[in-house]
Amino acid sequence: MYSSAAPFPVYCSACFYGDKWDPLSFGVEYENSSFFDQLAKLYERVPRLAIMNKQSQNSDYCNYSYANKNCYQTSGSHYEEDCLYGAYSTKNKDCTDSLWIYGSELLYECMFSKNCYRSIYLDHCEDCRDCLFSRDLKGCSSCLFCSNLRQKRHCVFNEQKTKDEYERILASLKLDTYSGLEAARRAQNDELPRRFPVRALYHVQCENCEGDTLNNCKNMRSCYYCSDSEDCSYGLQLDGTYSSMDLDYMGYDRSERCYQTIGCLGLFDCLACNACWDGSGLRYSQYCFSCNDCFGCLSLKRQRNCILNKKYEQPAYEKLVSEIIGDLDQAGEWGSFFPTNLSPFGYNESMAQDWASLSQKVALEKGYKWKEDENISEVSKIIDAKSLPDSIDEIPDDILNWAIHCVSTGRPFRIVKKELEFYRKLRLPIPRIHPDERHRIRKALRNPRKLWNRNCAECRKPMSTSYSPERPEKVLCEECYLKEVY
Repeated sequence: MYSSAAPFPVYCSACFYGDKWDPLSFGVEYENSSFFDQLAKLYERVPRLAIMNKQSQNSDYCNYSYANKNCYQTSGSHYEEDCLYGAYSTKNKDCTDSLWIYGSELLYECMFSKNCYRSIYLDHCEDCRDCLFSRDLKGCSSCLFCSNLRQKRHCVFNEQKTKDEYERILASLKLDTYSGLEAARRAQNDELPRRFPVRALYHVQCENCEGDTLNNCKNMRSCYYCSDSEDCSYGLQLDGTYSSMDLDYMGYDRSERCYQTIGCLGLFDCLACNACWDGSGLRYSQYCFSCNDCFGCLSLKRQRNCILNKKYEQPAYEKLVSEIIGDLDQAGEWGSFFPTNLSPFGYNESMAQDWASLSQKVALEKGYKWKEDENISEVSKIIDAKSLPDSIDEIPDDILNWAIHCVSTGRPFRIVKKELEFYRKLRLPIPRIHPDERHRIRKALRNPRKLWNRNCAECRKPMSTSYSPERPEKVLCEECYLKEVY
């Protein structure tokens, strides 16, 4: 995940976890000066793990991933097989271009859905098969342009059809062509919000929770996209997290009593940590695995009582930690996250773009780094995406050797073999948009991490919702929504 311009060494997984180097050999004594300045100097020397990807098979281009097989360009995904261009998903097979899906197979362009099969463009659906361009379905099959249905079959815009009628309508869309698929996608985005009401918040089996898209949670305040968590505040995408605050992308192993952490799992009593797995008592540490009671450390494995990658006996460790905390407190820095200048990434490479997108000019003005695109490797042919054949049947095998210029950004991208096989299997056209831009479009379809006070469109009862007042949707409180769908 690091460019060649990074100042520190980068190791592959075999070398990083091997015994031919010792991260403690880079340790330094703490000086009574700026802690973060000393940390910055350490960061320039200590080797880092090239990519966060453990116990995976043939999935070299997946980051923050665990136990994947035959996957490509997935991020934050675990126990996946034959999946491409997905993010934050678990236990799926043969899925492409997904966001936050679970236990599903043969999905394309689906979001926040679970236990679904052979479906495209679904949002917040569960236990569905052969459904298309639909939202908030449960237990449905062969439904098209539908919303808020339960255990239905052969419906179009929520109207019941015979099997023959449904199949004729579906065939008329010509979804094997790019023009047909795009027309159907526009119909989904334009017609569903106008025709069908939405629930104010997606809360499933939740108690005393504030936020949106929460599942099996209790006592959550201002939290979004969380499951199986309790007693947390200001969290984003938490899974199995308890009694914690100000943290993002935590899971899937249980974490508890964490503050200002990101990308961690299996932590207890930790503060200001990034990408640390299975540890306790960590402070201002990154990429530390199976470590306990470490302060300001990087790339440690199975260590305890370390400060700036230098090991101490426990009494000396505790005394020095107390001194460092005092210095940080006096400087007004204790408890805050790492300064942004310690990040090795450009702003446009980081997760910040997911939630607070900035132009290059604004990012640089704010003091952030920016990563320029690197040149594409040699290819036999470069083609404008607009020149691609409309139908998947007209796409030759030779497309695997081409570079395609994105119709939205102009950035070049390639089609890989497994991707082409997937499109042919589902009879879908080749995309004209760069994978990063497709991911950005999916992200833009999410509701913001913000709540508004509105009145239910049906009973007029006051409620909180992630739909802003100017949105076109008819927004219902939970009670009225349940009457609508049941």
